[in-house]
Amino acid sequence: MPLLTIEQCRQQCRADGEHDDALLGDLLASAEDAAAAYLNRSLYADQEGLDAALDSLPDGAAHASQAYETAAVEAAAEADTAKAAAILSVAESRMGDWQLQAGKIMAGIVANGSILAAIRLTLGHLYANREDVVTGVSVAELPQGAKALLRPYRRVMGP
Repeated sequence: MPLLTIEQCRQQCRADGEHDDALLGDLLASAEDAAAAYLNRSLYADQEGLDAALDSLPDGAAHASQAYETAAVEAAAEADTAKAAAILSVAESRMGDWQLQAGKIMAGIVANGSILAAIRLTLGHLYANREDVVTGVSVAELPQGAKALLRPYRRVMGP
């Protein structure tokens, strides 16, 4: 569920009419993803969404564990050692992905005003700057930009 409505996106980007709604939706998803990636947390619009995600973790853990065990049995029965190693490697990668996602859900946060402001800033930037390069213009990152708004809520990951 998006954290901002399409009307809020239009207002932030000063977009008139509905002709840019699909683009705004895509850019909003990108801005939310960028904020969540920087925070190393999952973002939720409300406490009910966070609670539902937390409640889904036990079933997700059981599914991930079952998939890993099935792959381990398949690898043990495989005569080709390279194929067996590949099966285990894929299973370990999938388990690691699930554990990473579960950690982000466990550290999930309901989007507050600062997080929403950072998403709005990022959305506005993506809308205004649709190219990878800017020519003939001086560019500087604002000192109180999106990262400054997100930093107090960032989950720092150790090595």
